[in-house]
Amino acid sequence: MAGDSRGLDVDVREQNDVLIVRFSGHLDWSTYMRVQDVLLDCATKELVGVVVELDELVAESPALLVVFDVVWLSAARWPGISLSLVVGDHQLRSTLESRGLPRHIPMHTTTQAALAAVVRLRHEDRVDAVLPTCRCLPHVAERITERACERWGVQSLLDVAPQVAVELVSHVEDESPLALLLRMRGDKLSVAVRTTTRLDLRQWHIMRRNVASIAVCNFSMGETPAGGERHVIWALLDVPADSQRPPSYLPEAAVFTHQA
Repeated sequence: MAGDSRGLDVDVREQNDVLIVRFSGHLDWSTYMRVQDVLLDCATKELVGVVVELDELVAESPALLVVFDVVWLSAARWPGISLSLVVGDHQLRSTLESRGLPRHIPMHTTTQAALAAVVRLRHEDRVDAVLPTCRCLPHVAERITERACERWGVQSLLDVAPQVAVELVSHVEDESPLALLLRMRGDKLSVAVRTTTRLDLRQWHIMRRNVASIAVCNFSMGETPAGGERHVIWALLDVPADSQRPPSYLPEAAVFTHQA
C-alpha cells in the first residue's frame, strides 16, 4: 500500500498481466495530479490493461472525476492499453453517469467482470525492436515495418506505414538506442518510437505535415509519457476496410517479437 499524506492511498497489484489499481481516500485538487500520474505510469507499462477500483475513493467535486478521461486521452490511445473502471457503489455510479463520465472508459460493477472484458493484444500483433545507432537507422525501421505489414496482411499500408516509421525516427536524435514500436489492434495500426528526446513545436509541425503528406488514410499523432524520462511519439493509422489480415494461426516470425 502506498500512502499519501494528503489523504490518498494507492494499491497496485498485477493479475494475469493486468494492473489493478485501487484508490482509497479523498480525490481533491491536492491529490488530483497524484491520481493522474499513477494512472499514466500504469497505462504505459505495456501490460495488457489497467483496471481501476473506485468504490473507496471520495471525490470532493464530481468535476474532479474527469481525471480518468484525461488519462485515457493522454495515454490509452497508444499503445491501446485497455483502461476500465470498477464502480459497485450505486451513488458513485449515478454521479458519474449524471455527469456523462467517463466519456471513453467502460465501467463494471466488479473487478472480475472488468478483468474478463479486457481485450488482450496477441503477442504476434506487436513489434518491439531496438534500432541500431548508425546512419542506416531509417532503412532498418522501414524494413522492419514493411515486414510487419506483410505478416499482418495490411497490404494497403505497405506504402504508408514504413514511410511513417522513417519520418518518426528521422526527427529524433537520441544518444541512447531508439526502440521502434508497432502495434496492430483491430482496424488500427500504430507506428511509434520510444525515446528520451523531446521535440519542440517547430519539429512537431514539420513532422505532422510530412506524415500528412504520406498518409492516404485517417491518422492521429501524439506523445505519451513512458516513465524514466522516456516518452513515446506515435502515429495511429486507420486500416482500410479492404485490407485482409492472415489467419491468426500463421507461424510467428521471431524477429518481430524482441522485447526492447
